[in-house]
Amino acid sequence: MLGDLYHWLAGGRDGYMNLVHCMNGDTFWITLTILLNFFVAVGYVLIAHHWWENEKSLPKCQAKVALSHMKRIFIFCGTCSYLFIPIKMIWPAWRLYDFVMIVLVFFTWRYALNARQLRVVYHELGRSKQLAYELEETKAESKRKTFFLNAISHDLRTPLNGLMLQAELADLNLEANDIDALRDSLREIKACARTTADLLGSFLELGRLDWSDESTRESLFPLDDLLTQLVNAARPLAEAKGIRVLSTAPQRLQLLTDRVKLERILQNLISNGVKFTDRGRVEVIVTRAGHDAQFEVRDTGVGIPDSQQKTIFDEFYQINNSERDSRKGFGLGLAIARRLARHLSGDLSVQSVVGQGSQFTLILPGIVEDLPVPPGETSENSRGLSPSASLG
Repeated sequence: MLGDLYHWLAGGRDGYMNLVHCMNGDTFWITLTILLNFFVAVGYVLIAHHWWENEKSLPKCQAKVALSHMKRIFIFCGTCSYLFIPIKMIWPAWRLYDFVMIVLVFFTWRYALNARQLRVVYHELGRSKQLAYELEETKAESKRKTFFLNAISHDLRTPLNGLMLQAELADLNLEANDIDALRDSLREIKACARTTADLLGSFLELGRLDWSDESTRESLFPLDDLLTQLVNAARPLAEAKGIRVLSTAPQRLQLLTDRVKLERILQNLISNGVKFTDRGRVEVIVTRAGHDAQFEVRDTGVGIPDSQQKTIFDEFYQINNSERDSRKGFGLGLAIARRLARHLSGDLSVQSVVGQGSQFTLILPGIVEDLPVPPGETSENSRGLSPSASLG
């Protein structure tokens, strides 16, 4: 009975030949075939072993189930494929091989349909990459906030300590009835309080730009009025330093944008230019290209080295102020200006030459609105450049 089954599985007594017979008994090729089969089988075993070990470290989830299905079909295919090679070397079990192939087809298609679960694996891989990216961003943000808070605490501590010291001196001067010294102490108290208020105001504004969802409030307004207001605001410090502040813009140009934010940007740039210019002038030049507006704030000040032009827009970064003297500012103006520019869908850049001055360029797209030309004037005159305000 078993003999008949043996011959039937082999395709009959004269049906098929084993592989040794097919290979004409060539010892070299038979040995090579066996060795290659052995090494491939060992490779399958090692892969399955590593797969098994790594699978145990995973928590129970859909990705683990999907990988487990793939592991089973991998082991099953490897076992069926390479188990029959040595069997067929000595026994031509071709019909048995067909039965095994039927079983293999069944399990292959079963796991092939379950292979749709691999999208869970790829999703987890993509999510892991995203988490790693977010982790790096979080580290960078944490580092930036740490530096931010350290700088804030330092800059706040200096005027507050001065405030407390001058308050103590004011008490002593009051007891000694020294009116002049008392006035000096009160003047210093006011200066320290003003410095603290300015720092807190800048800090709150920067925080609001970074973490709030404050919307842009667009309005239509003439540019001449804004430039005149900004030049007049710069008048006291400019007169004290003996420099001029000028503005040049197309006549009767009106803008559709957030006036408060634009005013804050230009105010920061102008005050920065006046601060670092000891002779010459600070000039605001406005040009238009279609509906885009370009603002250039030029000064003839000390200039900025090339190595520092990429970092001047960072919070608390100040050139030549490593001791963080509050009288030289806090290093927040340009950081605030760039953030405001980007809130208005624009950007702020700088070009500078040491000893010759700097030029800050603000480009805001799509904010220029055309005004009707008054009777008796040509459109060419209305677009010509003319000084809108000057000081000097």
